[in-house]
Amino acid sequence: MIIYQIKLPATQDAAAFAKFMRDEYFAAVHKGATRVGKVTSLTLLAGGTDTGASTSEFLWLVGWGGLSSGDVRIDDDAVQKKFKSFKPRVKRMGAYREIASWDENKAE
Repeated sequence: MIIYQIKLPATQDAAAFAKFMRDEYFAAVHKGATRVGKVTSLTLLAGGTDTGASTSEFLWLVGWGGLSSGDVRIDDDAVQKKFKSFKPRVKRMGAYREIASWDENKAE
């Protein structure tokens, strides 16, 4: 899994960004095999406060099968241009592998 931290400027609409990511950006992510791997899942997490208000900080979790040096590729230039219009600061936090998890809905 590759984890990115995304921070938007305070002037950007975080809800509009989240909607764009869900409705347009995820669809444009190249999901076929590449020389270094393949995207297997996409999850966007929004930062929040104790009161439940959203912030302009996100974590983007990219399920990745392949070399840890891999990176996400976008197949649509217009979508990539729109992404950049939000002026996000994107930081690759690194590549991680799952070693344990628990999900109440999947517990037996």
